[in-house]
Order: sequence, then structure tokens, then C-alpha cells
Amino acid sequence: MDIALIIHELLVEGGGERQCVCLAQALAQHGHSVTLYTCVHDRANCFPEICKSFAIKPAGRGPLAWLQKPLFLRGYFDMWWLSTKVQRSHQVLNPHHWPAQWAAIWLKRKRAGKVIWMCNDVPDFFQKARSPQSIKGAILAPLYWLYYFYDRRQNRKVDLTLLLSNGAESEFKKIYRGRTHVVRSGADPTRFAPGGDRGRIRARFGFAEDEFVLLWLGIFMPHRRLEDAVEAVSHLALRGKKIRLLLAGSDRSYPEYLSSLKSLVNRLRLQNLVTFTGKVADEEIRDFYAACDAFVFPNDQQTWGLVVLEAMACGCPVLVSRGAGVHEVLTDGQNAMLFPPRDPKTLAEKIEVLASQPELRCKIAQDGLQLAHVSYNWERFAEQISRVCQNVVHSDDSPVLLSASATPVTRP
Repeated sequence: MDIALIIHELLVEGGGERQCVCLAQALAQHGHSVTLYTCVHDRANCFPEICKSFAIKPAGRGPLAWLQKPLFLRGYFDMWWLSTKVQRSHQVLNPHHWPAQWAAIWLKRKRAGKVIWMCNDVPDFFQKARSPQSIKGAILAPLYWLYYFYDRRQNRKVDLTLLLSNGAESEFKKIYRGRTHVVRSGADPTRFAPGGDRGRIRARFGFAEDEFVLLWLGIFMPHRRLEDAVEAVSHLALRGKKIRLLLAGSDRSYPEYLSSLKSLVNRLRLQNLVTFTGKVADEEIRDFYAACDAFVFPNDQQTWGLVVLEAMACGCPVLVSRGAGVHEVLTDGQNAMLFPPRDPKTLAEKIEVLASQPELRCKIAQDGLQLAHVSYNWERFAEQISRVCQNVVHSDDSPVLLSASATPVTRP
């Protein structure tokens, strides 16, 4: 099939970006003709090795390129511009995240094709319009209402919306109409597997071999709730438990959030227990997973959590917030340790259990490794997407054919 993937920007090595480019690579390996359209592409800093295997066509920014905010206006200009730059038709238009579905809808009008939207996160126009959180938000509320109604109307032209978790699907259905289907992305077992150099990273940051090291890895953003992990370490430190926390990732998107975390660390006097590493090179990720004794994911209101599966695929036991969609496929005490979101005290208790019970830690790591490699990988994800695309293109009126483990399609 001829499939066009569309994503607003490819600038950082985030989970959404990784999902999009890895899917493009996997679909190409399945024999599909794949083109990825984006407005801007930072070739050096956004998965350069993965992006070599398929065509990427940057369209550039739309009108008023200097305007960065409000984001919905920037997104509107950029997606309109991208839609004018695509010069041929595709059987499937597969936009990723918001606002890429707008470009796909406009392209469908001009050049046909089926729109299958990978909605990583449900757009928040409705929430912002209904419940402004600040004076600025109240001033912008009429604009948010305008964009919400526009977005809702446009999305009626989407043929199928894909979501990563049942929770996200439920949230989507509260405000949007249309067919939906849950698919689950996963880790690449050829890139994420046990075998990293444990000593290399521990030596770099001065960790003793008998110290219990927690790792978080990603892009610093407020909903990551890393303050909960910091406070959990503080609870343990007050009880005489020495737990080291390694926060690894880029602050490119929200530098002010990283600054607030560093201030919290200083205020709690945890400078010797919490380490900020900066961005991690792709070739070193396995070494970071090997260096830690557990991976912590305190994120709240997180649609999925691809990095959790990548950590599991590397043989790392994981502590995961129930505020992350990925918890839906995990079992507490079997292949993960689950805890309530925004609850540093309970997180501290779970960390202490893992740190004090090496046999449990080993069991969780092994069961998690098996789950990630067998059930949640790019091959399975690409198979699901291929099946959905084939069915939507060739059978407009019939339900989407699903794999045995998939969630049924629901209709309005």
C-alpha cells in the first residue's frame, strides 16, 4: 500500500517521534511504500539512523513563521502549508498526534485517500475552554472554544481514529465522534535488549556497585511528574535509605520545568542523591538501562508510555504510575510495580520493596522482558496498522478486522 505518515515536527527524540519514525521503518520493511511528511526535521537530533530507511519530506513552516504561540494557531498555519506542498495522492493518510490530522483531512479533500489518525493524546481545547487555569487562559477561552468546535467538525472527516490505550479512547469519546480502535505500540527488540555496559554509566556518575539506582529517561515535561520521584527519594532518605535517582533527558521543550525540579532538589538537600544527565545519545540508551536497578515512570495523564516497554525489553524492572496508559497491560507484582499517580509516599514504599527484595526484582525484570519482546514490539504494531489500513481502504462499510488481542472498533 501507499502510505503517507504526517507529523507536525521531528525535532526531538521523544516517544511520539520515535513511534512515528519506527512505524514508518517497520511499514517499509513490510513492503509498503512509505513517505513521511513533516514541517521541520532536525536530521542530526531526531533518530538519524532510523530515518535513513524511508523518505522524509520537510515542508517548512507556514505563514508567520516567527509566531510560536498560541500553539493551535501555529499548528493551523503549518498544517495548511504542508497540505499545499504534497503533490501526489496516497491510499492512506496516517497523521500522528495533533494537529497533523488537519493536514490529512485537507489532503483527503484535494487528493482523496483514507485518513487513519494516530491520536497519541486527545486534544485539550475543550478542557482549556471549559476550565481555564489562569487569567491568560480565561482571556483565550473564546479562542479555545472556536478551535474546539472547528477541530470537532474537521475530525468528522477522519475515517478511523487509533488510540494507544482504553483510557485515551474513553476520553476521546467524551468529546469527539467517529470510529475508534485501540492499538498498542512497543519496543524494537533489535535495539532494546539486555546487554548494555552496566559499569560504564555508574562509573561516569560515581555510583557504587551496592547503591540502588533508579532511572527516568525522556523529555522533561510537567505531566511527567518527576517531582513525585524526587519527593519519594526524599522520603526514603529521611528513613536512612540511600537511593540514587538518575534523571536523563532533554530540557528542550520545557526548560523552566527542569529548573523547577533542580530547585526542588536543592530545597530538599538531595544534590548528592539526584543526578541530572542532560540528553542521552541514542547509542548509550542500553547502557543507561543496564546501569540502573529499576526504571521509574511517575507520569500522570500519559496516554501510553513507550519508554516503559523499552526499559522492560532491556531487562529493567519498572515502577509505573497508574496515571499512564501503559499500566493497562501490566500486572502489579508480576511484571511491574504499579502505584497511584501523584503519590510520592506510596512510590517510596514500592521502591523500598524492590530495593530490599532482589528475587522479586529479578522476577519482575524477567516477566517484563518476556512481555515486551513477545507482545509489544514494532513488528506486532506494524502488523496491526497494516491490517487496519487494508481494511479501511478496501471495505468502507464493514468493521475493521482485528487481531485476536485487539480492542473492537466502536462506532458513534
